[in-house]
Amino acid sequence: NINTKSFDADKLKNSLPELRGMTLMKIEEFLPRMSDIFSECGVAFVLLPHLKNSGINGAVKWLSNDRVVLAMNNRGLDADKFWFSLFHEIKHILQQKLKTVFVNANANEITELNNKLERDADEFAANYLIPKVYMNKLTSNRYITDEEIVTFAKSIGVHPGIVVGRLQHENIIPPNRCSYLKEKYIFSF
Repeated sequence: NINTKSFDADKLKNSLPELRGMTLMKIEEFLPRMSDIFSECGVAFVLLPHLKNSGINGAVKWLSNDRVVLAMNNRGLDADKFWFSLFHEIKHILQQKLKTVFVNANANEITELNNKLERDADEFAANYLIPKVYMNKLTSNRYITDEEIVTFAKSIGVHPGIVVGRLQHENIIPPNRCSYLKEKYIFSF
């Protein structure tokens, strides 16, 4: 069921704080509201089962200049991966003004633009969920206790599992440390 509203970038940007705040909610609480928010912004939001060996968590597909679909799947099922992927894909939606038609462009130019768009989306997702200035204060070259992680997450208004995922991803803590703070999501289709 594709949304009939036209995409509204300003409305989506204004919804980002509420979406970020949903990291503290249970999936059954936030999914209906998330779907409503995306619908109000003119974004068709769909959840799909993971396609084995696809290696992706989400995708954006523009159907026309003002119609867009954001698809997320249940790959990994860790909440931190879901939220990072969601904000990554939101950035791709907001990059829509950067879409370029390549005529006679060489493969290196296309690859470099794609890499830049991916880096921008990764940076946006990481720093919107946990602003860099706060992250730097937490990771000031010392051991971080589990309690500090929980307190830090609470102080910036995100789920502690998102902080753990970022610390693990950046090799600040070992990959299995604090995994008990991460939440698993189960989507029913």
